[in-house]
Amino acid sequence: MDLQRCTFAILLAMFCAAGASAQSEPSKKTEADCYAQQAQLEKDMRAARSRGQMLRRRQLEESLHALQSRCEEVAALQTHEGRVMRQKNVVLQLRLDLDRAEEELRRLMAEKN
Repeated sequence: MDLQRCTFAILLAMFCAAGASAQSEPSKKTEADCYAQQAQLEKDMRAARSRGQMLRRRQLEESLHALQSRCEEVAALQTHEGRVMRQKNVVLQLRLDLDRAEEELRRLMAEKN
């Protein structure tokens, strides 16, 4: 089972790296694209966490941070849309922080048992 997880994590890392290089031109992104990709990464992170795939979750989190940086460039170009996008990024970051806190709580509770 651990071998499958490691293999999956390696494949995912390669996929994320390919995706990141393909997305290196922020001028071609739209705000909607950025938000949709961020939402998908967040969904994938929750799925990985629920399956106990912490390495995959961390890799997805790194991809999310990189995507958010690129999307901020797009958001800066658009006034109202930029403010909305930045606020969505704040909400996504708070969700990630909450996920980390819940993960830590589960770890602490598991230590007790």
